[in-house]
Amino acid sequence: MITREYTLITDVNTDVHPAYAKKEGILILPQYYYFEDGVIYGDETVLDEDTFYKRLAAGETAKSSGVNPDRARRTFEEELKKGKDILAIICSSGLSMSYNTCKNVAEELMADYPGSRIIVMDSLNESGGAGLMLYVARDMQKEGKPMEEVAEYIETIKQDFQGLFLVDDLKYLVRGGRLSPFSGAFGTLLDIKPILYLNEEGKIVPLKKIRTRKRAINELLRIAKEMDPDKRYVYVIHTNNEPSAHELADRIRDELGIEVDRTYNLGSLNNTIGAHTGPNALGFGFLAHKKWQDVTL
Repeated sequence: MITREYTLITDVNTDVHPAYAKKEGILILPQYYYFEDGVIYGDETVLDEDTFYKRLAAGETAKSSGVNPDRARRTFEEELKKGKDILAIICSSGLSMSYNTCKNVAEELMADYPGSRIIVMDSLNESGGAGLMLYVARDMQKEGKPMEEVAEYIETIKQDFQGLFLVDDLKYLVRGGRLSPFSGAFGTLLDIKPILYLNEEGKIVPLKKIRTRKRAINELLRIAKEMDPDKRYVYVIHTNNEPSAHELADRIRDELGIEVDRTYNLGSLNNTIGAHTGPNALGFGFLAHKKWQDVTL
């Protein structure tokens, strides 16, 4: 059986490292963010991190919107015209409409291009946890695996992709509707820094309430170690605080025995998600060998 060529596509909210995407031919669809001045950022026009987070810290509210249907259609159609199929792994439908947008575009295009195949997957994850699905998919693609086999495998293990993170101030998540006001209230008491994760429905929820950032990072590493991360698939993410990301990578190396590739597996959270986390967020994404029921919480 002849295996058709296929292109891997994702959206910016999975935080696949841009340098890795460029090297491996993965296409990244933009999402968008804007302040009250009405300027739309995220595609041709972007804000550097310093400016973006200074505006947030100054009290401006940033809002975000998902993948643009026309942009998704153009990107998909360009690949179909090359005779390629498409495997698109998109950020959680529990946090964005981008999955539904891409799914609808795919159905329309498959009607226009008989014989073509587009698979759109809901990662039920975000950032480092979701992005690593593309890394696994690309490794399988390079091994010559057909698209359907890759998609089936990712679907089977996608609940094993974890993203543990903490933020300095929960108000950004509450303001953007990513966290309930009740959960957000935890962060206002006694310097509590909840460790957050994405549950099986792809929603951000607190995992544990820890006092102080230092203790929260210690606990994040303890939990991650118990989950036995696959050394090949790890990612450290941060918002406008690269030194803290390197410090976390150092501890992952020293305490978990995992060397983080700092060229392709350590990066900045994109501003679309950063609008909801605020500055100084820190996260660790990994493919876990153990389930939550095996972890002491």
